[in-house]
Amino acid sequence: MAKRTREAKTPNLRRRIAIIAVLSVIVLVITDVRLFSIQGMDSMKLAEKALENRLVTRTLPADRGQIVAADGTVLADSVSRYQLVVDQENVAQYKKDGKLLGAWGAAEALAGPLKTDPGVLYPKLVGDKRWNPVAKGLTSETWREVDDLGILGISAEEYAVRSYPSGAVAGNLVGFLSSDGQAQAGLELAYDEQLSGKDGQQQYERGARGEIIPLGDNNIRAAKDGDGIRTTIDTNMQYYAQQAITEQVKKNKAESGSVVVKEIKTGNLVAAADAPSVDPNNPGKVDGADRGSRIFTDVFEPGSTAKMVTAAALLDQGLVTPDQQFTVPDTWKAPNDEEFRDSSPHPDQKLTFAGILAESSNTGTILAGQALTEAQRYEYMKKFGFGSKSPIGFPAETGGILHPYQDWDGRTKYTVMFGQGVAANAIQTTDVVATIANGGVYVPSRLVDGTISPSGKTIPVPPGQTTRVVSEKAADQTLAMLEGVVAEGTGKSAAVSGYRVAGKTGTAQAPAAEGGGYDGYTASFVGVIPAEDPQYAISVTLQRPRKGYYGGTAAAPVFSDVAGYAMRHYKIPPSQTEPDLPAREWK
Repeated sequence: MAKRTREAKTPNLRRRIAIIAVLSVIVLVITDVRLFSIQGMDSMKLAEKALENRLVTRTLPADRGQIVAADGTVLADSVSRYQLVVDQENVAQYKKDGKLLGAWGAAEALAGPLKTDPGVLYPKLVGDKRWNPVAKGLTSETWREVDDLGILGISAEEYAVRSYPSGAVAGNLVGFLSSDGQAQAGLELAYDEQLSGKDGQQQYERGARGEIIPLGDNNIRAAKDGDGIRTTIDTNMQYYAQQAITEQVKKNKAESGSVVVKEIKTGNLVAAADAPSVDPNNPGKVDGADRGSRIFTDVFEPGSTAKMVTAAALLDQGLVTPDQQFTVPDTWKAPNDEEFRDSSPHPDQKLTFAGILAESSNTGTILAGQALTEAQRYEYMKKFGFGSKSPIGFPAETGGILHPYQDWDGRTKYTVMFGQGVAANAIQTTDVVATIANGGVYVPSRLVDGTISPSGKTIPVPPGQTTRVVSEKAADQTLAMLEGVVAEGTGKSAAVSGYRVAGKTGTAQAPAAEGGGYDGYTASFVGVIPAEDPQYAISVTLQRPRKGYYGGTAAAPVFSDVAGYAMRHYKIPPSQTEPDLPAREWK
């Protein structure tokens, strides 16, 4: 009996031993796997995690391209600045001469180069943050002073700040950047993509003090610097024009004013001056409306300057001659009973077509201009540039207002002939007189004539496509009549001693900003000099002057001043011939 009991227990014991053995093997396998994980895979993960903690990725900013004037004068540039940052855990270990000074000692050391009080710096240095900004806008000289202190945990990040060395000269054209580097206006905005370039990137291993570990991971994707642009602006001409229009705006108590100076043969804008002007280094100093360029963005009824278009169109169609005779009344009633009058009462005048332009007669312009069909009136205004933006592509540039002739009411079909019921900007009115002075050929205005690669190579921008608008004969006849406007008509104040001048005055009601109707006047003068061989077209515009608002008295004198300077500046010799002016009156 006892023997059988011992025999029964033996298999159970064997099973237990087998189970224990299997479990032991399992435990050993698990232990080995865990050890392998700890020694192998986990250590790899830990190493990767440690590397991630040491790796730093920073942007390598591309240098923004310069904006320069025609002679290379820098209008916009980028300068390096540094932001001081701190690893607060490391700065707590700051020592000098073996003595632990910590965050307060670092604050005392930094106060000198940063020109501030240690008490201001200390709260930024103490704590457990691994990255915290301390100061911004440091020059390279200041950063070198700080770096020489050898403070553990202090480092700097480089960034670029836009600078405008010429200040307000052409400031309304150049534009500016926001505090975070975003283009806001002008050429900075129009050419932002080209100027910006493409940022690069650097990834490196950082040591305890923030230094780059020489043999660690260090990958660099280089930045691609932006291209610069070369403008057509002559800084001397621009400065003079800005001063002249600013003074006249103050004298006539105007809301704003502008001067455009265009080189007729090339289309280059050598000056485009606004008043008020803006210094891009401090754009917040002026109202938002004054930070762009009204030359491109403001529309106004051109008034009598548009009579040039009517005159050129009539001559181009052979419908009148300069000496054709008209009896011009003070008031004229159209067949549809619309009534029109001149700016001041007068008895019937015996004027030639040239005399009508010289006297800037509204009724006379309608008498002659009604020979044009409505479609012709529209097409010539379109060909001269009304209703279309220039190819310059300036931000917020307007194309003006030119409604299809089918939409003209019974009054507008007449008023467009003397510049009402249509709106333009200063570039468009300048282009009209420039086209007439160029023998009837339109040359697109240009503000940028080249790009500059990061290596300094200048690549010219090809000129725009020229277009014939009226015949050379019609243009020459119109120009001769415009010379009579200055010599004998409403534009006498635009005369320049020693030079022949051709041009046209304009006085128009200014549309009210709110509620419709009109509010004030627009005074303007557009002209060319010297008339016998026109080199420069110049427009002057004053918006809502409260002290004298006629184009002949408010705008023409500025033309005379700026045109006279241009002749001296560009060394254009005085006129050697006398004008052959068409007769103004008949008997």
